[in-house]
Amino acid sequence: MSSRQMRWAQTAPKWLTLMVAAFGLLLTGCPDEGVECGEGLTDCNGSCVDLSSTATACGACNVACGQGQVCVESACQCQAGTQACAGACVATASDPRNCGGCGIVCGSGQVCESGQCKLTCSQGLTVCGNSCVDLAKDSGHCGSCDTACTDAKSCHAGLCTYDVVAACFNTGQVVGIQAGTSIKGPNRQLGERPQTVAGMQDVLLVLDAAKKLRQARLTDYSVLPGAPDTGNAPNQVLVEDPYVYVINSTSNTLLVLQRKTQPGPLTDGTRFPQGLGLEPVASVDFGANTNPFAMAKLGTDLWVTLYGNLGGDVSAGGKVARVDVKNPLQPQLSTPYIQLPTGGALQPFEDSNPVPSPAGIVAHHGRLYVTLNNLDPNTFGAGGPGLVARIDPQSLEVTYLSLGDNCLNPGWLAPVGDKLLVSCGGDATYDANYNLVAVKKTAVVLLDAQDAVAATQVLECPAANSSCALPSAGRFAVVGSLAYVGDNNAGRIFVYDVTSSGITEVRGLGASAQPPIPACQNSSGFSLVGDVVAIP
Repeated sequence: MSSRQMRWAQTAPKWLTLMVAAFGLLLTGCPDEGVECGEGLTDCNGSCVDLSSTATACGACNVACGQGQVCVESACQCQAGTQACAGACVATASDPRNCGGCGIVCGSGQVCESGQCKLTCSQGLTVCGNSCVDLAKDSGHCGSCDTACTDAKSCHAGLCTYDVVAACFNTGQVVGIQAGTSIKGPNRQLGERPQTVAGMQDVLLVLDAAKKLRQARLTDYSVLPGAPDTGNAPNQVLVEDPYVYVINSTSNTLLVLQRKTQPGPLTDGTRFPQGLGLEPVASVDFGANTNPFAMAKLGTDLWVTLYGNLGGDVSAGGKVARVDVKNPLQPQLSTPYIQLPTGGALQPFEDSNPVPSPAGIVAHHGRLYVTLNNLDPNTFGAGGPGLVARIDPQSLEVTYLSLGDNCLNPGWLAPVGDKLLVSCGGDATYDANYNLVAVKKTAVVLLDAQDAVAATQVLECPAANSSCALPSAGRFAVVGSLAYVGDNNAGRIFVYDVTSSGITEVRGLGASAQPPIPACQNSSGFSLVGDVVAIP
């Protein structure tokens, strides 16, 4: 079992305290009691608000930012793409009174496009009050001329939402982040123990460890009706509209759900005011103790890593399963499973006898890449170096790739252009109260187009900072060249820029980086960022 799974299985009942939802009502005749809000949220007039990131309550209740401003660390500032001109935040790319710069006014009958005054807008753009804008992308005119995105949201296909969403497992919240600026939006209470999220149409799906697939508006995370049951320990959700695939780790199943509701016109931030109408339509059983961990789709096949149960039947894991979903209503499981090599192929450390423990999986360059925790089942510690299994989906040939000397317990991976980024949780030690007291070789590793290690960024606290919470790199999302890496211990998100020359730490623990994003802070103990996901 990985350090991540040990934490879920052994500690959740001890540290998780469920908070009352943000929508609790005041009792009649007791106006001073207020509502009970979750971690980091404040009762503002009966609603639970994140004062650090809410433009309508920035730093304190009833303190609103000005037009075009966002709330960043409890202070108002101009949102991305705008600048302050005469005390107002304006988009100089399209504002006819500040076209290309403050105070540059376009002439009568002219429009402003890309910071230049013109007679007409280019084809494909919309005229909004003498501004030329793309309603599908312009955060000041998103979907319509009168809709401006707030709270650091971006405009995605005419819908205001965040570029990146993180699931805060401990605090029962989700939080959005704007890519590029790395500005955090308000934390929202949503579910009990959100493990991962995904976007479907204009709905946010939240896979909850409480065995529910919850739904919310993608624009503001307000809850929508419908929360179908999943299996035990749901671990990953994959969306291919109208189908949704859910991996259930301790139920050892793949669940297929189908959207039954038809989309309507985009009104009030959603096409689905009553939810997606998701219904289970099929399932696949991988067998006892297989513990399916993650999945990736290549062609018409879903490939699923079978982690196994290190506390019981070790032989049930160390495999990759193949499920034909050409017809999602009738998924077909192929057998036998792909058995990952053991023994010397895992380069075991002295006195160790590790098993592969396959975790994350991704399709890349027409092949499958699988992270191997490479753990010793007797100690739950690293039994060998960090490895990635590369699988040819045609021949089923398996090749092991080394991740270098500074990576132990790799867990997640994703393409960045023609390269591949891998996160390594490290060899972690916990005390009797499940506090992380030591961690070795947690890092992010970049493989080049030839699958060789191109760069490694080690996560570590500065030696002089005794108050720094130990890091452990977990799941992550990639937007362009930026990787948003979740922290398995202290609820932070680290940001790295993957360039042709390697990895640059943008927000992290190094002296040249800005501090990490405080996404999932938990005052009562450790905080697991369950997942970080990019919204298309």
